[in-house]
Amino acid sequence: MFKREREIPQLERLNLVPIMDAVFIFIFFLLFSAQFIKIFEIETSSPIVSEVPQDVKVENDPLNLIIKVYERKIEVLTGVDQVIEETFFMSDENYLELLKEKLLKLRITHPRDDYAIISPVSTVKYDDIIKIIDTAQQLPKGKVVKINKEGVSTQIYKIFSQIVLEPLGEN
Repeated sequence: MFKREREIPQLERLNLVPIMDAVFIFIFFLLFSAQFIKIFEIETSSPIVSEVPQDVKVENDPLNLIIKVYERKIEVLTGVDQVIEETFFMSDENYLELLKEKLLKLRITHPRDDYAIISPVSTVKYDDIIKIIDTAQQLPKGKVVKINKEGVSTQIYKIFSQIVLEPLGEN
């Protein structure tokens, strides 16, 4: 009797070409779509922290401008004692123009102070914060503003060029 040799079935090789084609096409579309993503940067400074000795007196009260942004209103505070200068309600149609006028008046009366602190509550919309930052920086269109800094007249191109974002507690 003849013994037949058993044939060992050969395993077929896995065809990786379609999978590699799909991965290549996926990478191509991923890189192609990455060109359309725009990243915006908000130009701000870190919060200012300084220690002033108690015996030093300042001749002029510094502006120390803080703009507190709540969901429905904006408070403009000035001075070391944080006195509320004015309150703007976001329900008003032209609250941004009124805020810009107030900030411009404050900048002209305090020519040495070129910074503002914007303190939004965490529930304020991002777009509203950006609008307020733009309002605090951009001069009214077509208006040339000169300030008198230590006896020298200087033209300014932004109302406040130094903007600091500082989150406001939920008080």
